[in-house]
Amino acid sequence: ETGPNDPGHEMLARSLHDPVWEVVMLAFHMMNQNARAKVFPLTLEKGVGTLLMFVVRRIFSDPAYLREIFATLAGDGRVPVELADADSPLGFLVHDGGADDVIDAAYRYVAHKEGADVVLFGTGDVAHLKRNVCSILKPPLPEADVEKLHELFGGLVGVGLDLPRGFKG
Repeated sequence: ETGPNDPGHEMLARSLHDPVWEVVMLAFHMMNQNARAKVFPLTLEKGVGTLLMFVVRRIFSDPAYLREIFATLAGDGRVPVELADADSPLGFLVHDGGADDVIDAAYRYVAHKEGADVVLFGTGDVAHLKRNVCSILKPPLPEADVEKLHELFGGLVGVGLDLPRGFKG
């Protein structure tokens, strides 16, 4: 699928009723979770593998951009204002027993989600590669953190699905 152009997974949800698919690739992350209800039940039922993309995008790797997005979401009433006012809107995930940082949280959230088979990431930096693999291999985020992510962001659609910088497609 193309996450930025189909953030609700409409095409993918329809196509999964066709028995030809063995694997699908879809956008999924902490603030774009709608695949939990719309896609994963179908892929699990039909034995279709999933490749997850958009797991860590600019929204999680650029703190200033994250604050900008939260300000917009809070202004629209889509997230609590307290999150937009925080220096780190996702800072509640970083604590002893929780994530090391927001990127670690992003990888751990998707890697342990029922219906997630493969977590895609791209980097040309060996240190980033090692760090990403370490995050994916860590245990899941604490259940209380996952529940809070679902409560706060479970209804969001299309957040953080920006096309790569410079992409003209």
